[in-house]
Amino acid sequence: MVPTAPEVLLTAIRGRDQLGIERLLAEDPARAQMRAPGGETLALHCCYVGAPELASLFLRQRGPDACEAAALGLVDALRQIIGNDDDARVLRSSDGWTPLHLAAFFGHEDAVALLIDLGAPLDAHSTNATRNTPLHAALAGATKPGIVRRLVFAGADVAAHGAHRVTPLHLAASRGDAALCDLLIARGAEVHAVMEDGTTPAMMATARGFAELGARLAAMPLEPGDAG
Repeated sequence: MVPTAPEVLLTAIRGRDQLGIERLLAEDPARAQMRAPGGETLALHCCYVGAPELASLFLRQRGPDACEAAALGLVDALRQIIGNDDDARVLRSSDGWTPLHLAAFFGHEDAVALLIDLGAPLDAHSTNATRNTPLHAALAGATKPGIVRRLVFAGADVAAHGAHRVTPLHLAASRGDAALCDLLIARGAEVHAVMEDGTTPAMMATARGFAELGARLAAMPLEPGDAG
């Protein structure tokens, strides 16, 4: 079992304290290979806490894996990794994400395009509590329209359910993004899809302060298969 990084190192990462991290790694270089409490590598943890510029400090003794390269948008490295090992397309991070989930979440459009071209699974569900697809991840994270469109037009399931039966349309509505909502609906998303707690996309939009979008979604006609 890989040991968890000491709190002092995790605090330095959260505080974007590069000098502190370098000092801690100089004291014990093995710390670079430790894991965050969630099980992810420290390079990934840097991305998770909004400090991707620090990830390279933990990759000095090795190259990134496919998940790290995807999260960091390192397209050339990602291409080389998958070229050397085709299974890297479907690699899972220790916390359950595929490279396509991570590239989509962090808004790296070139990495997303490469992964799609190389056949990364569009509808893989994360093996963690969110149970989401890369399309969910794109909408939950950076929400770059270009990435969402790439995934949708490549064939991602616009009606896929994540944990609690959340759909991509719920997430687009929560962002108040009417254009992305329209795209998903045009491609077959269920306008009145219901989460486990009864929340519809219209309700989600309204609850997040997007009353106009919520009203428009609520007024759309019920299609066969909706509200399921």
